[in-house]
Amino acid sequence: MTRFLLPILACAILFLFPQPASSSKPHATLDDLKKLDIICFVPSWLPKGFRLKKVEITYDEIQEYEDKNHPLPLYSMQYGNEREGKFWIASAREGIGDRNIMVEEDTEETEIQSPLGRMYLIYRPQGKTGRKIEIDSNWQSDVNMLAEKAKDQLAHPVLGRYHGFSASGITVAEFEKIVQSLRAIRR
Repeated sequence: MTRFLLPILACAILFLFPQPASSSKPHATLDDLKKLDIICFVPSWLPKGFRLKKVEITYDEIQEYEDKNHPLPLYSMQYGNEREGKFWIASAREGIGDRNIMVEEDTEETEIQSPLGRMYLIYRPQGKTGRKIEIDSNWQSDVNMLAEKAKDQLAHPVLGRYHGFSASGITVAEFEKIVQSLRAIRR
C-alpha cells in the first residue's frame, strides 16, 4: 500500500506547492532571441547538412545593487549534422574563465579574424586540415560590452555579453568560415 501512496503524495505536494518559475527557456527559438535586449549572434553560413539543433535562453542572477526590473538574459545555441559535426555558441555576462585551457601535447593554436576582432583558437588534434575533436575560441566582447567597460571597468554589464564559439567534427577552415559569417540576429 505504501508503495502506491508515496508517488501520489509526491504529486500532491508538487501540485499544492509548485516550484518557482524557472530562469531558463530551454526550448527557445531564433525568434525568441530577436526579442532580447542583448546582441545574439547567428551564423549565416554553415557546413552542408548542418541545421539548428537547440536554442536556450537563461537569466543571470540579479545582484542586490542591480535593477530588479531588468532581466539579464544569456543565450546559447547548437548547430549540427547527422554525424559528429557540431558548432555552438555560448554567452556570459561576467565570471568568465579561460575557454582555451586544453593545451596538451596534441593541441595547436592559431588566430583568425572575426566580426568581433582577432579570435584566438585552440584545437585538437594538431594540423589545420582534417576534422577536429574540439575547437574552442577565446571569449569575444560585443560592442555593448566594450561600451559598458569603457565607461567603468569594474561595472557589471547590463547589455554587454561575452560570446564563446566551439566546434567538433569540422575543420579549422570550416570553423573560420562559420565565424566570419556571424551576424547579430536583430540586424
